[in-house]
Amino acid sequence: MRLFNQLLDAKNLPEFKHKIDILSPVSGNMNMLDTANPLIFKQRLFGEGAVINPIGFQILAPFDGIVLDISETAHRIRIKDRHGLKLQIHCGWEAQKLNGDGFKRKVTVGQKLALGQPILDFDARKLKLALNDNAFYITLLNSDKVKGLLINPRKVTACEDHIFSVLI
Repeated sequence: MRLFNQLLDAKNLPEFKHKIDILSPVSGNMNMLDTANPLIFKQRLFGEGAVINPIGFQILAPFDGIVLDISETAHRIRIKDRHGLKLQIHCGWEAQKLNGDGFKRKVTVGQKLALGQPILDFDARKLKLALNDNAFYITLLNSDKVKGLLINPRKVTACEDHIFSVLI
């Protein structure tokens, strides 16, 4: 059972007022949540989105917005854009077990973000060695409030390529 499934087929779109393109916050190989190992993401319990096998060492702000939350262990970040879209970036499954080791915060809760601003540095090698699943899960927490998402799995570069388009 899926709580959310707002994926759309580009050939058969519903009527919508706005299309908002969300840039990828991290570079890597992107795929659908159907390929996710943790069932919690595969079932879209944190909303619709994508999974990225990261390349690089930074998470960048994919839009101008505000930091809503950063977990104590810095492995999960929640941000909001000017349209009210709430994005969650979850860095590696069970990364909380690292107690923040391998992560360096660049922002604080409540801080305003500018597109491309570094949010978090991460040690990709450390994550790959320490975790069974070092993929990053990028989900739209309020995807139930939109018409749907268009996702095109491929290799993405942070703040250059769209991770998905949101139809409102």
